[in-house]
Amino acid sequence: MKPLLPHNLQENLSNDHISISSFDMVASLSTALDLIDPKLINHHKRVCYIATSLASFIGIAHEDLQKVYLASILHDIGAIAFEDRMKSIEFEYGGGAHHGILGARLLSEFSPFANLAPLVMFHHTNWGYGEGKYSLGQSVPDLSHLIHLADRISILVDDQTPILSQITLIENDILEQSGKMFAPEFVKAFQKIARKTTFWLDLASPNIEWILGRKFSFLKNQLGWDDLNDWSRFFAVIIDTRSRFTATHSSGVAAAAQKLARIFNFTDLDCKKMKIAGHLHDIGKLTIPNSILEKESALNKDEWRIVQAHSYYTHSILDKIKGFEQIAQWASNHHETLDGAGYPFGYSADELTIGSRIMMVADIFTALAEDRPYRKGLNEQKIHGFFFECIQKKKLDSLVVEALFDNYKIMNDIRIGAQVEETERLQKFWKTATSQN
Repeated sequence: MKPLLPHNLQENLSNDHISISSFDMVASLSTALDLIDPKLINHHKRVCYIATSLASFIGIAHEDLQKVYLASILHDIGAIAFEDRMKSIEFEYGGGAHHGILGARLLSEFSPFANLAPLVMFHHTNWGYGEGKYSLGQSVPDLSHLIHLADRISILVDDQTPILSQITLIENDILEQSGKMFAPEFVKAFQKIARKTTFWLDLASPNIEWILGRKFSFLKNQLGWDDLNDWSRFFAVIIDTRSRFTATHSSGVAAAAQKLARIFNFTDLDCKKMKIAGHLHDIGKLTIPNSILEKESALNKDEWRIVQAHSYYTHSILDKIKGFEQIAQWASNHHETLDGAGYPFGYSADELTIGSRIMMVADIFTALAEDRPYRKGLNEQKIHGFFFECIQKKKLDSLVVEALFDNYKIMNDIRIGAQVEETERLQKFWKTATSQN
């Protein structure tokens, strides 16, 4: 029997097919990658702006221009380790093969973007007076060398100095490496577009995301919900594998939330949305340093404040995607409570719809039931005791909690199945990725 909901908790559930702009999606997720460190804010968007400007100036085909846009805005997607990201700031960084391989492996998991994998794999390959046409026993795409140049130009930009005062210095550094680090034909194209003051002012603009959307709007294409589910699942790999404490957490939350949504008679489309929200609910954790994520002792006050901010960043990342508004709401509300004491928004009970309440329960249930390196998952009795206490304190919705425990074996089997499947997938991914390194 389906639980009956009070009128004020009803969702406006979808019945139609909706598609999402792939460029809204990647621009938002590139923001998530940039948030790993303040020094890298807008780095992906700047690389995309430079690379796409170069490619457009050269006059490459529309299909290749689209590949350059997507590959450049996601070029560091394989730099999962915080330390690797910081090394990439150095201009003559030569250690990019590892995260290039990981990035290519990740993209190959998502069929709509699988054709970007070779471009990302070799984006740190030096030209080497032509020897860079081949690497790791493979032909290196010319467009990888274009992205490599764009990446290094972006790294040379100093946000503490007016951009127009830096032009000569940046040009000289790039020209010095023509033929050595960079393909000469792309350096020549850079010299020509660098004559335009607007190129530099756009590059340094805080509105770079808007500029990209305006200048290259003709490239936009759409992703359907099934594609988006695969996309969110593969991005959950990046979120979860940054810490051994939560290696498959997002997959468990996604499965549990989707099952609860079905129990509450959500439409098929909204069940898909709920699963996507579960995969992405912790995307804001990319802002948390590994030293905090991996800390086994209790967090101090400052560390706890950093952790608390992650659900705010989940909202700010996902809310930029047109059509993702409901997903952003469900995902970012997973630490809210009905008594208004949750975070980051401190919503009251009247402000939390059934979708948000489901996500709150799914997240807690998965966290308590799953194994962690420092403890085994709790049994049903202990989990029930925890939830009962939360209901007594008016923190969680009793209807959602009752639905969880009325279907506990099914819920737990679904949660376990999803996490076992994800464990096997991750093991296969890392084995393949490391064997290519």
